This record gives sequence, C-alpha cells and structure tokens, in this order.
Amino acid sequence: MFTNFVLTNMFVYGVTGRAKLAYLLSMVSIPCSVVLSVRDSQKDYEKWKEMRLLRLKGVPERFMPYKCKYDWSDYDRKMRVEPKLID
Repeated sequence: MFTNFVLTNMFVYGVTGRAKLAYLLSMVSIPCSVVLSVRDSQKDYEKWKEMRLLRLKGVPERFMPYKCKYDWSDYDRKMRVEPKLID
C-alpha cells in the first residue's frame, strides 16, 4: 500500500509537475489497493477451499490444479473454532 502511494505520487508528479494533484491521486490509490488486495485474498481462499478434497487425499502441491498464494489452514481452523470472532 505504501509502495503504491509512493510510486503513484512519483509518476503523477513526474508527468504533470503538480504536487497537489500527485498527492490527491496517491491518496485515491490507497483504497483501490486495499479493495484489490482483499478481493484477491478472498478468491485465493475460495480456490484453497475447492482443493480441500485433494489435500485430504494427499495429492502433492505441484499436482494441484491451482497454486494458492497463502496457506489458509490456520484461518480455516479458527473459523471452525471461533466463527463469531472472525466475522
């Protein structure tokens, strides 16, 4: 998120030469980065849940149809134990 802010600020300031415009557009990039990150994580978790049966069968990671970015096993365990606290 910080990197997106800095890179957007540098790019817009370099192209336009306006510091205020660069700052405002950089501030707009923060919520966009957060939304895209959350949406990507949700899609990754859905893919991870789809492959649950394959993991239970003992299929190695390299033969899975999708490559997940994160290991969601701890999150899934917490969701089963404490579903009200996570929501």
